[in-house]
Amino acid sequence: MEPHTQSNDKEALEKLINKELSASQKVSDADTDGIDRKQKETSAQVKEESEHEQSKQKRLKLSATDEGAELEIAFSTSDVKTTYKDAKLPPKWRAFQTIIYLEKDDVLHASHKIAAFDFDGCLAKTSVKRVGADAWSLMHPSIPEKLQSLYNDGYKLVIFTNESNIERWKNSRQAAVDSKIGRLEQFIKLAGVPFQVFIACGLSNSKPEDPFRKPKIGMWNIMKKQFNFGISIEMDKCFYVGDAAGRQGDHSDADIRFAQAIGLKFYVPEDFFGK
Repeated sequence: MEPHTQSNDKEALEKLINKELSASQKVSDADTDGIDRKQKETSAQVKEESEHEQSKQKRLKLSATDEGAELEIAFSTSDVKTTYKDAKLPPKWRAFQTIIYLEKDDVLHASHKIAAFDFDGCLAKTSVKRVGADAWSLMHPSIPEKLQSLYNDGYKLVIFTNESNIERWKNSRQAAVDSKIGRLEQFIKLAGVPFQVFIACGLSNSKPEDPFRKPKIGMWNIMKKQFNFGISIEMDKCFYVGDAAGRQGDHSDADIRFAQAIGLKFYVPEDFFGK
């Protein structure tokens, strides 16, 4: 009986060892599957993020290409008016299609170097809830000194600003014109340097799209072709400053897209003028 018992014990031990090995192998396989699964999930996430970034960059490029497409605009002095629709413009201000612009001041020099700026939220602190020529304040205290330095360095200073209220406020268009131009004139007086100014009055949702409203580059093209008095612009010596940079809290990304479409160096006001 003893040999048989020993044989049974040996078989039982072998079964126990095989069972333990099998369980261990299953755990190992499960760990391997878990690692493989995690690696696959990580790889898929990385791929998804990469594709998302590529898609974002593609959209930016397509956007810049779309905004930057030069629409041939036939400019004629016979189409220039002293009113914008039913609103009278102050002296030296003129309208062409959906833009209002400030005629050349005697001390404004043409230049191959352009320092361009947005107005609201960049040079002037304004609010959509307040109307009037006096309803603004300086955005940064260093602005006048900085602008005077640029002017002395040979830059032509240009403001490109959207103001759809001039088009939208059909029953109060004169008030919208007086408010916007009044603020601009007061700012220029405070800065103590001459500016060229272009105001895009078109709506953002107009069909077809308004060619002058930023991020479209119609205002830049008109300035370059009609209002730089035959002087070629050197793009590497030009820049644009605006607050609509597509950051969290920004009302839009129109300014940065405007700069990208033209090929201008871009700065946000707090970086350019200092906090």
